[in-house]
Amino acid sequence: MDHIAKVFCTGTEQAALAKANKTLEKYPAFLLIQGPPEALSELARKYPVEDITDQYTIRTPDRSIDTAHPRVGVAGKRHKHPAYGDVKPLSAGKHHYLVQFAGPIKSAWLKSVKQAGGEPRVPYENFTYVVRANDKQVAKIAALPFVRWAGHLPHRARLSPSVANVLDGKRDTTLPRTRKLENVFTVQFFGADDLRPGVAAIKKLGLKVLTQNAKTGVAIVDAEGTKPKQFEQLAAVHGVRAIRSRSFKRPSNDVAAGLMGAAGNPSPSIPGLSGKGETIGVCDTGLDTGDPSHIHPDFTGRVAWIKSYPITPDLNQYIKNPGGNDGAADLDSGHGTHVAGSALGDGSASQGLTGVNGAIRGLAHKAKLVFQAVEQELDWKNPADLQRYGRYLLVGLPTDLGVLFADAYRKGVRIHSNSWGGGDPGEYDEQCEQLDRFVWQRKTFCVVVAAGNDGTDKDGDGAINPMSVTSPGTAKNCITVGASENTRTNFNTETYGKWWPSDYPAAPHHNDPMANDGAQVVAFSSRGPTRDGRIKPDVVAPGTFILSTRSTQIAANNRAWAAFPPSKHYFHMGGTSMSTPLVAGAVALIREHLRTQKRLRSPSAALLKATLIVGSQRLAGYASAGALLDNHQGFGRVNLDTVLAPAKPATTVFHDVSRGLKTGEAQTFVLEVKSNQVPLRIVLAYSDYPGPTLVNNLNLIVTDPNGKYYLGNQDAGGTQLDTKNNVEAVNVSQPIIGNWKVEIVGSNVPHGPQPFALVALGHLT
Repeated sequence: MDHIAKVFCTGTEQAALAKANKTLEKYPAFLLIQGPPEALSELARKYPVEDITDQYTIRTPDRSIDTAHPRVGVAGKRHKHPAYGDVKPLSAGKHHYLVQFAGPIKSAWLKSVKQAGGEPRVPYENFTYVVRANDKQVAKIAALPFVRWAGHLPHRARLSPSVANVLDGKRDTTLPRTRKLENVFTVQFFGADDLRPGVAAIKKLGLKVLTQNAKTGVAIVDAEGTKPKQFEQLAAVHGVRAIRSRSFKRPSNDVAAGLMGAAGNPSPSIPGLSGKGETIGVCDTGLDTGDPSHIHPDFTGRVAWIKSYPITPDLNQYIKNPGGNDGAADLDSGHGTHVAGSALGDGSASQGLTGVNGAIRGLAHKAKLVFQAVEQELDWKNPADLQRYGRYLLVGLPTDLGVLFADAYRKGVRIHSNSWGGGDPGEYDEQCEQLDRFVWQRKTFCVVVAAGNDGTDKDGDGAINPMSVTSPGTAKNCITVGASENTRTNFNTETYGKWWPSDYPAAPHHNDPMANDGAQVVAFSSRGPTRDGRIKPDVVAPGTFILSTRSTQIAANNRAWAAFPPSKHYFHMGGTSMSTPLVAGAVALIREHLRTQKRLRSPSAALLKATLIVGSQRLAGYASAGALLDNHQGFGRVNLDTVLAPAKPATTVFHDVSRGLKTGEAQTFVLEVKSNQVPLRIVLAYSDYPGPTLVNNLNLIVTDPNGKYYLGNQDAGGTQLDTKNNVEAVNVSQPIIGNWKVEIVGSNVPHGPQPFALVALGHLT
């Protein structure tokens, strides 16, 4: 059977290949060629070739659709299909269809769909769009020469896997530490225009609408007593895109700085960097007293703005204090104060303490702080809810994260740290989309998010189970942070199995100390991949027994992970919560470096991410030797020295490209490599258009002076281009001296143009 492949070439070579092969489509940077596998393999000896045959299957949450079999024919006829079964007609009016194109989507194709009467709503995976159309319009669309397939988006596919499993009487796949508001669900519509009629239809089904947001197109409903048939009817309400459980977000609970290549805060090898001129936003439980004029000494004079967010309206019917707001003080766990200190505490309260080398301070100890307090005390009507959910929860988080980010952005924040998360494992939900949309629209806003603490070995096979990262860490346009171990050997008696025996019942984790090996990923650190196959986390940083600031407002006997006897102003905590602000502080130093030393006035979030990743250090033992990334550690542990002060003769080259690429376009850079003794590392990163899978696919192709090419995120000799991740890296341990060609190709950009950032590290001119 013939296969379909992209063959990357330009100019006269492209013209010659187009004549000699069955060419389906032409693009400036590649051809779409159909042929037998052996013929494509022959082409791959000379050109980068990507076999995309398997991309002509559309995967929904409940089925895989082979688009070689028609569903809606060119005359509008419904055909039987293995993924659908019968040909039962839809009700009159408009419906949402999956429309797959012949290949990477051209803007002219979408324009033709609109001319046929269709309304493209959101991009789907694999050259597919969700299009709203009636019977007559979808027949016209199916007849377009560049449309490969059209079929209705199944109603069942709009239920999240965990919701579908519960309705089917199967095991709930929600992570054990996740707390869901019983019988409450979020209903996400394709657009704000669907919300009003959709809410009316939901009420007719007998469901209670708790809140609705016209801007985001999301309603929260109470479905107590709802039967499975009603859920099927809910999924069939026009415009419904996804139905998910309403889960509560939860916290992802000076040695660490050294492990990140910034010993001495900052390292002597990174002179002059302290976070000065940067403003870091932290969203968390609260900050010490909540009063900037009377605050923990490590933040004095540097709290630029602080706000407490009230309980969201969807909880009003369950509590006695609807809209409650107990202020910005950190009253319960001290989590927010500890997190803020790791990012930018200046160590004022630690001066002169016995046993302290220097000061207990964050990486960006001269940065300003904007703090957004979202933990509130809940006065539950039902005492059982207090037992089930707890007294203090992060219920001030706006249902639209865009509100949270916009508040911070207006106060000058360009780095935003979030040590919280929760929800269905690996899922991309409405909060992920809100995060991605905000960064897509404001490309200088860098969001740092904890991966979560749901890594377990409950089955006792000695391996940490995959897919436990939760929202919003499953978003594309953030830096998702996992945890590596700290090195505090005085805590060697504290083991994973001692603290969490059911999670780590067997070797090697059961008797393993939690803070004795800085080159080890923490057992509880959440692992990828995401549901759509993206690598997460992006990086790791120390996350066990982190010493940082302690709220003066919490109970005197609150020791968290461990007390710090020399001072009540500090204690130890652990989790990816603690790793995340360390990375936020590191990003602040990177941004300061780019502004002050590289004269890049407003670096994009993509450039900050690429710079962080290009300097990351791979931790051995989690993937095959030479692997560039994996779902335990992403691209590795953060190391600032490597990229901000590389050992001579290495240098770092930065490109922040705002114009971007459209489908089929390419941009070429030339790097002159001066030595084969210094590894060459290149990272491409970009903030993608919002959507549950990669929407705009850019590829990194690097060619050495002898014509050998390297593909982004592939091990040496790999020939498959990455179609899932919006970060790609190439690493060559002994690069050939001479000119290297670096191509960024717009392999599929339905929502272009797509800006990007490129960072290279090596002995370069």
